[in-house]
Amino acid sequence: MVTQANANGRPRVLVLGGGFAGIGAAQKLKKSDAEVVVVDKHDYHTFQPLLYQVATGLLDQPTVGHPIRDLFHGQDNARVHQDRVSAIDLDEQKVEFDELEALSYDYLVLGLGAEVNFFDVAGAAEHAFPLYTLSDAVRLKNHVLATWEAADRKPAHVEDGALNVVVVGGGPTGVETAGALAELYNGVFKNDYPDVPPGLAKITLVEAGPEIFPMFKPDIREYTVQALEKRGVEVVTGDVVESIAPTRTTLKSGKVLDAHTLVWGAGLQGNELVQSLGLELDRGNRIGVDAELRIPSHPEVYAVGDVAAIADPKTQKTLPQLGSVALQSGEHAGETIANVIAGKKTKPFKYHDKGTMAAIGRGSAVVQMLGGRTMKGKAASMAWGTVHLALLPTNEDRAKAVTEWAGAGLTHQRAARITVET
Repeated sequence: MVTQANANGRPRVLVLGGGFAGIGAAQKLKKSDAEVVVVDKHDYHTFQPLLYQVATGLLDQPTVGHPIRDLFHGQDNARVHQDRVSAIDLDEQKVEFDELEALSYDYLVLGLGAEVNFFDVAGAAEHAFPLYTLSDAVRLKNHVLATWEAADRKPAHVEDGALNVVVVGGGPTGVETAGALAELYNGVFKNDYPDVPPGLAKITLVEAGPEIFPMFKPDIREYTVQALEKRGVEVVTGDVVESIAPTRTTLKSGKVLDAHTLVWGAGLQGNELVQSLGLELDRGNRIGVDAELRIPSHPEVYAVGDVAAIADPKTQKTLPQLGSVALQSGEHAGETIANVIAGKKTKPFKYHDKGTMAAIGRGSAVVQMLGGRTMKGKAASMAWGTVHLALLPTNEDRAKAVTEWAGAGLTHQRAARITVET
């Protein structure tokens, strides 16, 4: 059975995905004379920029995952459902789900997000730890804690590289994760596991390109390398991971790294569902869109966030898969649909670049603003914290983050470093 889109006399806007893009689109339709339906496979919205802090015990899960339904209290024209999308028929304007009855739509917002791209590296899918979802972060945290507990019980494991970590990817995800792990290792774990000799646990960051942080200016890249090395992270550039085994990582140079943990932060690709739509996709399996973020062959469908290949109108380069791009594109799609329904004029999407930033560790961050101005160190760390607090969806989340950051800053503790078995 297909539910009629106009059964109540209002057009239906179906939003697939409860990430930055989907939430942004749906909330911009609050005052529109439309029926808004949001469907996500989870019942929570994930604040992805802080996943690495969950993985390293700095933040607890509820700080980064917020109930989606809570975000629509007070939006009477919106309904939220938890289910997986099983099929999309663009010609029939219909979406099928695992359990929900099929829904037809007048307007569709595709905000399904991305998936990890392992680039066909042997063993990556089986043994690597990606860091794109909340479950990824919890899985990595539990694994790291388990390896240290095992080494505490049997110290011989340390000599086999049980505590070593390889982080793949010299972008923000890789750098922030490597820095956070190093501080966890060199801080609270020294007190937690006093019998593990210091210096035996190694963290290696591997970047295929000639330098980490290619999007930043040279002074930022140099500062970042120095900050990582100061924390004990070995930075390897110009080398590519060839294969991954449970306890070893082999690089194309022939170098073998003894490590029982490999964190994958090297790339994303469009959600696999988009490959079934019969659309022309870019190299990263992302959907091409027009200036208003519509699919050209189906102008009632908007692709936003990580699943869309959005061109910057100034440079014509595809915008990166960042939370800020997802949020702004989602909000633009919502505003555009609202204007179309109201019979108002629409306008092309324009991305407002507020700069690029990353946190390397305690009191150490980098910021490169639009126009080229840069910040490093404590000032950048304050700016990073201010921006990320502003992006969190509710005041409750901001309060929890501030409390946990302040506690860690004053005591170096990681209160969330526990394993909960289910």
